Amino acid sequence: MQRVITGILIAILIVVLLVLGGWWLRLALLAVSLVGLYEFFRVLSKKISPIHFAAYLFASIHFLIVIDRGQGYVFLAIAVFMLAVIMLTVIFYQKINVNDCLVTIGGFFYVPLLLSFVYIVRAQDLFIAGLIFISASACDVFAYLVGRKWGRHKLTGTSSPGKSWEGCIGGVVGAALVGLFYSYVVLRFMGVGHPILAYAVIIAAAGAVFSQFGDLFASAIKRSVGIKDFGNLLPGHGGVLDRFDSILVSAPVVYIVMIGIELWI
Repeated sequence: MQRVITGILIAILIVVLLVLGGWWLRLALLAVSLVGLYEFFRVLSKKISPIHFAAYLFASIHFLIVIDRGQGYVFLAIAVFMLAVIMLTVIFYQKINVNDCLVTIGGFFYVPLLLSFVYIVRAQDLFIAGLIFISASACDVFAYLVGRKWGRHKLTGTSSPGKSWEGCIGGVVGAALVGLFYSYVVLRFMGVGHPILAYAVIIAAAGAVFSQFGDLFASAIKRSVGIKDFGNLLPGHGGVLDRFDSILVSAPVVYIVMIGIELWI
């Protein structure tokens, strides 16, 4: 019950933030990014000593200053961040090694940079942004239900051996159907005429496929350090990364498919 209540509250908050957009969404994504970075670095701290302050600083710069200024500024900020981390690794070589440097850079790309695609998609279209969360959430629900009922062939050789091929396929099909229903409601009842929404099935299915890769990647990280959850901030769900691991991957995929469809039509 605790998991359900937390999930409902998170869903309501996401809807409100997507509708509001702008600074509200940027600040929320920054908060999620900072907590996610903390969880990511914390679970790896037994073996690695990431440069926390550099990642937190540039994540803040990314969401507060750079994200609305175009691709050139984004690439510039990323380059400055990487150069800063490389310089710190060289200057403080006795305390910071190459692995620390790479994990710091990897954490920045994995959490704030991927999560920023939620804002980028929302800046172009509110209803397509909704498909990011619909694809990941619907896939999660249907994969669980189908896998529990009909799962026979396990995903061997993965970080989550309890998952099945039937569950994975059911998750994608379920997400595509929910995407279809979502587009029907938006187009018919809300009077929003958007050509890309007609391709909601494709967008939702693609987001669902890659959301599972996001989930499996996060599971691989947790298995590598012998933990069950990244944290306990969200009752019934674990940490922020436990809840948003699939979103981190589905967000850029939805953006890529959206741009591809725009070029096609």
